[in-house]
Amino acid sequence: MTKRAPAIRDVARLAGVSVATVSYVINNGPRPVTAETREKVLRAMEALEYHPNVSARRLAKRQTLCIGLALAGLGESNFASSYFLEYIRGISYAAESRGYNVMLFTSHRQVQSKSFYRWVVRSKLVDGLLLLGSSIPDESIIELWERSIPAVLIARSVPTSNKGYWVTQDYAESTQRAVQHLVERGYRRIAFLGQALQFSYGRERLEGYLKGLSEADIPFDQSLVSIPPAPRDDPTVEEINQVLQANPDAILTDRELAVLAALRSLSKRVPNDVALVGLDESESAAFTEVPLTSVCPPKFEMGAQAAEMLIKLISGEEVTTPHVALPSQLNIRQSSPFKVKPGETQAP
Repeated sequence: MTKRAPAIRDVARLAGVSVATVSYVINNGPRPVTAETREKVLRAMEALEYHPNVSARRLAKRQTLCIGLALAGLGESNFASSYFLEYIRGISYAAESRGYNVMLFTSHRQVQSKSFYRWVVRSKLVDGLLLLGSSIPDESIIELWERSIPAVLIARSVPTSNKGYWVTQDYAESTQRAVQHLVERGYRRIAFLGQALQFSYGRERLEGYLKGLSEADIPFDQSLVSIPPAPRDDPTVEEINQVLQANPDAILTDRELAVLAALRSLSKRVPNDVALVGLDESESAAFTEVPLTSVCPPKFEMGAQAAEMLIKLISGEEVTTPHVALPSQLNIRQSSPFKVKPGETQAP
């Protein structure tokens, strides 16, 4: 005798909810369901091995129930580094809880092309797009928003657009806090290795650096600052050596591992000769020979909130806060010890 396949009413009975509530969970609406009830329903579906008829849902809603994630770093491979994994984990968590799958677009050349995004829209492969990476053209992002295509930018902003949606970190605040941390430990000649100012995070980190100096009454010294005119990943040894000529006692950078390696090649010891603070913590920051003080971005939270925002746009739900900037955590380690002990004062 063939075993009967589980039905939606079986899920409702096991979860202790109505059939309508199960339907709301499966279809992400039209009525809201609490996180606790949603979890009960999902657990019941898993226990019964109940699988809704996805094809029927797609036809009824004219949706793929799939969101796209375009990755576009500056390197040759967008998926070779573990840098993006926490973003993806947060995105996947939020998407799964709302009944969506995630499709990755990782071709380095394609995701930097304006025509690629037009093709994705025409193909109807996904219901909306998450955009993550430095080299996605602003023009492509703005075009999606102007055409009312559901799209959310992650870890960047495009302030020139009044129609945009993004979830980023508070780059200015975290950089300002890093400067404050160094000042409190007695450092006064704080160098800043930034990124190109065409990127919002490049501008915001510079803003935080300048504000941190101003609050500490430290005069700005241009010789301590290096900002590339064009986008680049790691600062060159020559760039770092140029800043060292200004005799910094500390360096701020979002490329901490590359700078640490360059300092070693220049026979500079961290922290004996110069303190080092990272502005975008790498996975191995805590495990280097000298564990590095670093700003740890909330990648999981940014990914999850961006996916949730995108699904709201797809579902026609109201997005009350289209621009979100999340706080970061400063992990203090051995690369920025006290230069002046607490209670002592440093000679000017």
